[in-house]
Amino acid sequence: MLKKSVIYILGIVAVLSTVMASTGPPSMALGDFPEATLKTPVLIPEESVSTYIPSQSAPGEGIAVNMIYPEKPRYKDGAPIAVIAPGGAGADGLTFTMHAAQVGFVEVRMAFPGGGKAKFRSGGIYDYRGAESQTALKDVLLFAAGKIADTKGRFINDLLPVKAATSNVGLVGWSNGGNIAMITLGKFSADLNSVVSWVAFYESPIGPLFFPPNLGGMKDLHANKHYREGSAATGQCVVDWKKLQWDPAVVRNAGEHKKLGEPELPGVLYFDENKNGNWDESVEFALTYATDVGLEKQIYPPEVCSALQTMKMFDRWVPDVPDPAQGDTKPPPPPPPKKLKKGEKPPPPEKQKIKHIVAWPKRMATLRESEAYYQERDGSSYYAQIAKDYPNIMIIVLGTYIDHMQRQPDHPHIAMQYNAWLAHKVHWIRMNPESSYLAQITNMNHENFTNNKPNASIDASTISNYLEGEGTTKDYVMMDGAIAELADRRRAKNLTFPLPIPLTLYYNSANPPPPPPLPKKEQ
Repeated sequence: MLKKSVIYILGIVAVLSTVMASTGPPSMALGDFPEATLKTPVLIPEESVSTYIPSQSAPGEGIAVNMIYPEKPRYKDGAPIAVIAPGGAGADGLTFTMHAAQVGFVEVRMAFPGGGKAKFRSGGIYDYRGAESQTALKDVLLFAAGKIADTKGRFINDLLPVKAATSNVGLVGWSNGGNIAMITLGKFSADLNSVVSWVAFYESPIGPLFFPPNLGGMKDLHANKHYREGSAATGQCVVDWKKLQWDPAVVRNAGEHKKLGEPELPGVLYFDENKNGNWDESVEFALTYATDVGLEKQIYPPEVCSALQTMKMFDRWVPDVPDPAQGDTKPPPPPPPKKLKKGEKPPPPEKQKIKHIVAWPKRMATLRESEAYYQERDGSSYYAQIAKDYPNIMIIVLGTYIDHMQRQPDHPHIAMQYNAWLAHKVHWIRMNPESSYLAQITNMNHENFTNNKPNASIDASTISNYLEGEGTTKDYVMMDGAIAELADRRRAKNLTFPLPIPLTLYYNSANPPPPPPLPKKEQ
């Protein structure tokens, strides 16, 4: 049965279906729809307060934090708080907003150590979402919950002109922000399990093959056809690596490193479909490596490095001759040949000694280096710990019909994450928010949106039926619906499904409640 939200835009569905089934690049994404086709609430002006939070990860100034507060709190006893873990790989999350204040929230934004603006930036040095960034996010969450003060001794409710409900704090992992959100919750559960009540993920690429996207991203000409579609739903992405080949001379995305003021990193790891040893970008899929500033090596996911080792791609068998570069000494000259007696046969020549070496490219990270890198930046190993250490946590995984980053039609990152939460028996999990919340925020019919049952399995082969359709409203509006539901359920301690109307009917001055219906005329 087709989703009613997709039926709503019949004129677009045919195009979207073609896009998802095609191996060519998508012709449109959510941002490409004309504004007139997107039903979004009118925005009221937003105001904010900025401060610095003390953290050992940011010596000196501290962590730069900006708080957008609502016109009026969502509840009489205060505004719930949404702390944003920004997407991408950059250090500055101060310019991103999901307009949570429009639904009565305090939205807390931050810059990781070393990030921010010229006159408002965090202390410390950026480590690309590593341990220092995770410590910074932990400290911002503690501040949001009223557990610690800012660098001037002021608590969150000392700074805001409206009351913040510090007992109703949630974390929003926006895209790649979902990874640092999970790692931070896992590493610092002793500090945060009484602080964070709910988490919302926006199409988060949790899993080493998803960030950067190695099953095919929106910037790739093709999807990775060696991935077995549907396998991610089982908890493991199955990829046939046999055709992998390394072209050491080619520079992929020439100029990308130069823009960052760094030398290029030649070398492309690709699937050699025609077996000619040369990368043909127009028809052959190339893998993507981490491109953090300061890295001198291409860092591929551990699964990729392990496959390269198994295939012995860089193994070499060479004559065992001394190598002065390795400190080997020059061998003594061979003894003079033995004089043979009359009729004596010469001895057989000595077999040349062969030694095995692994000529791993110097500009490619080894398996051990890759594992160390992803251990600090991939959240997929923390499902069990979060489910155990946060016994009452509630989670919404937001996914739309056209993903902003991944392009495999089975949405492997969504299916894998949702099923992982189910498998580890997290307290409460659903895919996409209650339709009544989105209907109320957008003033649309609830049938335009999905309404998936919480804590229920999904049929991964028909995952598009569980995703939000395109062309109805903007992604941040969907996320506002998600956090509103989570905070309301937390406050009311109500997990009932379905909810015909939101647990809290919130209206701001730009979107007042609809007028009551006129009385019917007497017949």
